[in-house]
Amino acid sequence: MSKNKLICTSCGVSISNIEGSTKFMCPSCGKKLIVRCGECRKLGVRYKCSECGFIGP
Repeated sequence: MSKNKLICTSCGVSISNIEGSTKFMCPSCGKKLIVRCGECRKLGVRYKCSECGFIGP
């Protein structure tokens, strides 16, 4: 797997070419990159930061 391949934090799918996908630093600790596919965002699937344990919508 390529190091540049972004994987959804919630469901584990590659976000390349998925409309509505996003990436951002954890809103709590700011240390880990959170990656979200468009589908998980639309459905409000939770994600968990592997650094601080923050759980987001």
